[in-house]
Amino acid sequence: MKAVILSAHGGAENFRLAELPLPPLRNGDVRIRVRSVSFNPVDYQIRKGLAESRNVTSPILGRDLAGVVDAVHGSVSAFRPGDEVYSYVCDLASSGTYAEYVSVPEELVSKKPARLSYDQAAAVPVAGITAWLALEKAAKGKSLFIAGAAGGVGSFAIMLARQRGLSALTVTAGNPKSRAYLIETLDLAENQIVNYRDEDFIAQALHRNGGRFDGVLDFVGGRILSACCRLVAIDGNLASITEAPSVSDTEYLFHCNGSFHAIGANAYSLTEDRSQWRRYQVILNAFSELFDGGALPAPPVTSVGSLSVEAVRQAHALLERSAVQGKLVMAC
Repeated sequence: MKAVILSAHGGAENFRLAELPLPPLRNGDVRIRVRSVSFNPVDYQIRKGLAESRNVTSPILGRDLAGVVDAVHGSVSAFRPGDEVYSYVCDLASSGTYAEYVSVPEELVSKKPARLSYDQAAAVPVAGITAWLALEKAAKGKSLFIAGAAGGVGSFAIMLARQRGLSALTVTAGNPKSRAYLIETLDLAENQIVNYRDEDFIAQALHRNGGRFDGVLDFVGGRILSACCRLVAIDGNLASITEAPSVSDTEYLFHCNGSFHAIGANAYSLTEDRSQWRRYQVILNAFSELFDGGALPAPPVTSVGSLSVEAVRQAHALLERSAVQGKLVMAC
């Protein structure tokens, strides 16, 4: 099979194309002929050798895919060859997903939504599951603030929040392209968007909402996370996928009896208890029902081409520059 592998941690110039044997089927595995993969910021963080790379043993990166079942281990009964599926493979598969074939534990695999293309389905697992977990923790009231709304996770957070009846949404955008994406693609109103580059954007957000927010989601970190701490209402909830607040920022949460939730979407994979792994399948099954039932629109995607070193390098460059709205995908 063809795969794009990383020869060493560092720059994107370390990617190269390789011809490799088909991955074997381990106990409980489903081997998938990959049709599309999507890219996530964690990909370039692993490439650089940052903290996320510690548990990664394969030179093939990538964590989500959509494709067709090629073969199953004898212990697997829920899937059969020919099934259209999608998956968040975590670090539990035979490799990452920048490849034509991957063997994945069945607990991480779900039937692909029939209404989505392979490209659209591949965009769902990592970003969709992350947004799902963040909303479970923080979206418990009537109003919601989302920092980093134009990215992959932010896009899913907006779609899921609406599906769950949260209409009092205020979000951030830092450039005209992101603002246009939020208005034209995700159908937000101009008055629901604040520019986080404005010095008074916290005041703007509070004015738009008529006060502080019941739920706050941080998908950016740094000074934006610090600002998010100031936006939490009494008994409110703040969830972040980036880092924990500083000691001084935590004081704002004490003053409002607010709760902070660290969102680590890979948490269920960091155990040998396979029943925990099934959490990913449960969430993806729920997504499939929502997409096929028409409760969620198809996720916005942009293709960087077919499986190649050039496509992978382009995707990593765009992600590192924070120049992505929605999700980037690559056909395989």
